Amino acid sequence: MKRKGVEIIDINVKELIKDLNRALAAEALAAYRYKLLSNLVSGINSPQVAEVFNEMSKDEWNHVGLLMERIVQIEGKPITNTSDWQKYSYSTYKEPPKDPTDLEKMIKDSVEDEREAIDFYNKLYSKTQHADPVTAQVIQEILAEEVDDEDKLLRLLGE
Repeated sequence: MKRKGVEIIDINVKELIKDLNRALAAEALAAYRYKLLSNLVSGINSPQVAEVFNEMSKDEWNHVGLLMERIVQIEGKPITNTSDWQKYSYSTYKEPPKDPTDLEKMIKDSVEDEREAIDFYNKLYSKTQHADPVTAQVIQEILAEEVDDEDKLLRLLGE
């Protein structure tokens, strides 16, 4: 029996699942990257930056969970193989700089990632806002957190 929650979606559900999996992959990569950075940073301001990266990693993992849950609710299958994250992600994974004291590079790369996320989620919100209000609500929550993350990072840069 088809779920009523799927029947009320007024866009192509297969495309929506694909978009949500793209987001899931990007969030998983971001969560890993932020956790990695929180452990690699070194230098005079590293404790403060490490804490920001660590908190952002937790937020990104939470996003992964929200996206997985929504995919399953609409009768989709979340990405099951972690090696597929880079393949499906809407963004490109950025390796940490070789110099663990290059906090500015880490933060600027992260700002770029957050801006990609903001663009992606803004488009996905527009796509789902009237066609699938449940997904739109999830995306709106994630979008708000991505905007907040960009702000945190820019503040670290003094901007």
